[in-house]
Amino acid sequence: MSAWTSYKGSVYQQLFGNFFEYFRKYCGDQDFSHSAWLEHELGRHRLAFNSYYDALDDEAARFATVLTTRGFVSACCLHATGAVSGGDDGAWRIERDGESQAFPSPLTYVRRQKKFLSGFIERDVTYVIVFDDGTDLTGVRCACPVMHMSEFVDFLKGLGGVASEAEIKGAFDAFRLAVANGGTR
Repeated sequence: MSAWTSYKGSVYQQLFGNFFEYFRKYCGDQDFSHSAWLEHELGRHRLAFNSYYDALDDEAARFATVLTTRGFVSACCLHATGAVSGGDDGAWRIERDGESQAFPSPLTYVRRQKKFLSGFIERDVTYVIVFDDGTDLTGVRCACPVMHMSEFVDFLKGLGGVASEAEIKGAFDAFRLAVANGGTR
């Protein structure tokens, strides 16, 4: 049951293609760094995940970094329902059930992720913000690409970069080492 809860509606649903593959990893070897389905869709790749926490030690932003032969992408994955608005500067808001509330700018966490990754990845990384399907994104105006979860893999397919398997392995190994040393806390 807990495997289904963590899978449904998450970026894992997009990256692993089906619950069976995710469940096998969740209950078995717990190696989420590779997806057979994504291998079919994109070719050689590695997946890396990290999170940022707020002052109350609650998860504020989860990142999925996809290292593929088509290029490197780090996605800030956010759960939200309602209508989101915001831009490159200023506050972000979310409106649901007729109420508007402040919403922490995902760009704050994108900047932190960029600083973190630039410490050890020596090639360009594309940063995107990914929201749950059904979230109204028409009020978002920022330079960083913003999309729904269901659009993420198609975005990855459209990357025009080229990376070698050695670059992917090197970046992935450096990522694991940086996270193990507390790099995103």
